Amino acid sequence: MKKISTRQKIINSAYNLFYKRGFNGTSIDDILKDSGLNKGSLYHIFKSKKELLLAVIEEKIAYSLEQKYMDIETIEQPLKCLGEKLLTTDSFDFKHGCALNNLVQEMTPVDEDIAKALLKVYNDLEHYYFLALREEDMSDKEKKLLAKMMVATIEGAIMAAKAAQDKEPYILIVQQLFKNLDKNNL
Repeated sequence: MKKISTRQKIINSAYNLFYKRGFNGTSIDDILKDSGLNKGSLYHIFKSKKELLLAVIEEKIAYSLEQKYMDIETIEQPLKCLGEKLLTTDSFDFKHGCALNNLVQEMTPVDEDIAKALLKVYNDLEHYYFLALREEDMSDKEKKLLAKMMVATIEGAIMAAKAAQDKEPYILIVQQLFKNLDKNNL
């Protein structure tokens, strides 16, 4: 078994706590307790809680989305593949919602650097959806707008599931989205 670095322990703990409690609901002491590390270890690697959050955004949230969607650009029937990925909900946590969306809502109005990092990840997510539309007969401008609408719909579906504490609203919304796309010969 590969040993997890101190940096990775801190990032993993911070990610889990930020996801479940929010950035402002998580203290440095919470992260230290969860990771089993001391303040010296954390502050040797990260100068601040903000710097740690920026690492979480890049190394956990952006990375997990990249891993999930990296094949969209090369796979056959990318739109169908995207629908299948979105309907595979085994790893989804509908109790806590979407880590990206939760942080966007909490932190975008508060800190410009964090807002920029979150926007980059959000734009990357839209780009993956854009790539899923690559075989469709429409202009790039239309594909970009449709990708943006699809991301907004999926994020709204996740929020509906979080509010209901049940995956059913999410499943129904995603199924309807792809049914509508199919009706429009996409």
